[in-house]
Amino acid sequence: MADNDGKIDEQVHEDSRFSLLTDALDQATQKVISKILSQKSFSDCLPFLRKKTEILAQLHTTFAQKVQFHLKQEFDELFSTYSLKGKLDFIDKLDIEQAELSQGETVWRPTGDPSKDMLAYDIPALQSHKEELLSYLMELKEENEGEKKKILKVVEGITETEKLIEEILIQNEQTLEVLSIVPSL
Repeated sequence: MADNDGKIDEQVHEDSRFSLLTDALDQATQKVISKILSQKSFSDCLPFLRKKTEILAQLHTTFAQKVQFHLKQEFDELFSTYSLKGKLDFIDKLDIEQAELSQGETVWRPTGDPSKDMLAYDIPALQSHKEELLSYLMELKEENEGEKKKILKVVEGITETEKLIEEILIQNEQTLEVLSIVPSL
């Protein structure tokens, strides 16, 4: 169990939601700084330094780094205030655990129809009722088989009786023929 938790922790930190969020914020900060605080716009704010490009470049770089540093500090403070790292890591961990559990099984989701959803909620009761009905069905099938055997016996009896009657009729016809041949007395 401990090995499994270690693997999950490693997976959480490799591509965690928190690291993706911080990377995205860093990239967004760099883009904003490069667009808004471009060296040209910086030189427009400080026209007296346009000819001193080295000083302007150094001021621009320092200013951009400080803005980026302070934005990162503000983000970090927000993350710690709202415990964002822990919450995002917990979501990552749950996501990985759930991925291991779900192996293509169909998962129940609400349909939006309350009557159908209530039926789904009552699945244990429905399953129990289904089992009762199936056992009753099996009893009826067994009873049906017994009745079928009785009917087959009756049909056999009727067939045998028909054969006996036919034999008796044939004997009676033969007797009548013999009697018809014999002169009457």
